[in-house]
Amino acid sequence: LKAKEADCVKAVIDNQKTPTTKPAEITPPSPFQAIEPEEPAEEDMNTFFTSLDSELSSSRIVYSKEEAKEALAKINEALNITPIDLNDLGKFSPLKQAFMILARFDCASTTLTIEQKNELLRLEERLKELANQTAKAVQDKDQTAKESIKRTMTCNLESSLIRYKEVETEVKQVDQKLAALHEEVEEAQKKKEEMLGEGKRIYRSCKKMKMELEALEKKWAEYEAMAKVAEEEERSVEAEWGRIKDFISSINRKI
Repeated sequence: LKAKEADCVKAVIDNQKTPTTKPAEITPPSPFQAIEPEEPAEEDMNTFFTSLDSELSSSRIVYSKEEAKEALAKINEALNITPIDLNDLGKFSPLKQAFMILARFDCASTTLTIEQKNELLRLEERLKELANQTAKAVQDKDQTAKESIKRTMTCNLESSLIRYKEVETEVKQVDQKLAALHEEVEEAQKKKEEMLGEGKRIYRSCKKMKMELEALEKKWAEYEAMAKVAEEEERSVEAEWGRIKDFISSINRKI
């Protein structure tokens, strides 16, 4: 019995080691898988697009007259703005919706042709092109203005350079005049020093004489007394001189 059980276990193990072959997986075709169309005939194309137009017409949004008027008002508002401002304000997205509403709007009193509808759908891109052209023109115009500014600044620089050279010449002339005046000032300074030296000599001389005068005035009474004595002596001498002269004259008469 044990041997039989061992054979059964061995058989189970061998079955587990034997590789099993998996069945091939079958992938169902996707309903969205692209199918290469055959070369269409003209009749087939007309039929296809007629059917497509019918399907889209049945699912197309119908816009009211009020929505059409609102869209037209947005377009008129945008057209009253300059192209460059319209581009800066970023109002092209609402315009695209407005043109689409007008292109799809149909009523008994307003019937647009296919050409008009197509033109409306293209106008948003056309306005963008015009805005870009305007922006480029403004840039080119700004460049022209910059060229004008450049010429003006260059002209101003040339005028300033000419004036600077004139000023430089005038400064040199003034320097020459200052040099000449400096020489005159030096000569005048020398003359001034000489005159001051002479004035100092006169001052010292006058001061000395004044001191002598003051000393003289202090002895003036003494000098006056001496002068009187001298006058008396002078008269005495004259008298004696006359007496001697008379004496000699008397002797002369006797001889």
